[in-house]
Amino acid sequence: MFLGCVILGIGIMMFASIIKTEYIPHRNPIDTQISQYSNKIITPNAIASNPEFQKITFDAVPQKKSYFFTNQIASVIKSIKTLGTNPTEPKQNTKEHGIWIWTPIMIMTPEYIESTLSQAQVNRVNTIYISIDTYLDVFVMPKGEKREQAKKAFSDKLENFIVSANSRGIAVDAEAGWQNWAEEGNTYKAFAIVNYVKNFNNTRANKFRGFQYDVEPYLLASYEKNKSVVLKNFIQLIDQTENFMQDSSLKFSIVIPDFYDKEDQMTPKIAYNGKKDYTFKHLLNILDRKPDSSIIIMSYRSFAEGYDGSIEISNNEMQTAKNGKYNTQVVIAQETGDVMPPYITFHRTSKNYLSGQISKINKAFNSNPNFGGIAIHYVNAFLALK
Repeated sequence: MFLGCVILGIGIMMFASIIKTEYIPHRNPIDTQISQYSNKIITPNAIASNPEFQKITFDAVPQKKSYFFTNQIASVIKSIKTLGTNPTEPKQNTKEHGIWIWTPIMIMTPEYIESTLSQAQVNRVNTIYISIDTYLDVFVMPKGEKREQAKKAFSDKLENFIVSANSRGIAVDAEAGWQNWAEEGNTYKAFAIVNYVKNFNNTRANKFRGFQYDVEPYLLASYEKNKSVVLKNFIQLIDQTENFMQDSSLKFSIVIPDFYDKEDQMTPKIAYNGKKDYTFKHLLNILDRKPDSSIIIMSYRSFAEGYDGSIEISNNEMQTAKNGKYNTQVVIAQETGDVMPPYITFHRTSKNYLSGQISKINKAFNSNPNFGGIAIHYVNAFLALK
């Protein structure tokens, strides 16, 4: 589909509605194999299981953090916060305008960093999610001087990137994940990365704003036959990570598809920590324990309004967060990469068209106190738009 002007755009949206009627995309995850990862870039160490490290994992979450107890306390706190205020009044803080960078940090040239950050600043990006999965290449090295040198070089380059971004008013979050990270024998990769980010912030003058997971278990071969097990593993990973990050000032965010909620009926209710609910609700309950947390919804459509548009497929998550008086922010992500099917991406459109659709999303959700802003996947594809 090609967009040459607004008139053509209207025609294309009409054509897209025909496609959507046939595929009913947001109700069939098989048709929307959306993934924020480039399989061509991610390191094999983020995918493969290394038996040497399989016993390394997070500590168990203390029982005192059962949902019944924490939710009761959280409800009281939320009630106090809403006294004397208009619950529909939007927050006054700056909304997220984030973007992903998948280029491995160690192959970024100074010219690439300068150009990318300068263009991001011009396009009003205020947060960059930088992939640090390649730290696992360092992690699996034999302990010794070479490993420490590699770790220092990795950290030095990351800090230099943070300094350059911060000088332009852009915050930086460390991002990592792969679809199997919540599965038995693979959680060591998540632990290694989060532990690294915590230690980085404890030892470096220029710090990450936050840490983000892009773990997409619905892409596992075992998912369709074992949804409850796979999703419970994912929920547990988020729970354990939140517990591990409690003593850190890092913001915590996770990336999920648009069908983990009740409305889509594409996932079962999961029993976890004494409560049975849908995955999205479990995630809200966990993330709400840590201030400034956010959930990024991959609401990938090339149109904002109407049936199956980005607004429609995001609305239930936004309302669930608002009605439950959660503090966790919900960020709406949009796709610009060259991916299939065409109706989930702004590839081959224009920045002006994308900007217009984002404005519609902002207008639809700005009055919702849980609306955290917009995220764009991903920087190279976005900057290539004319």
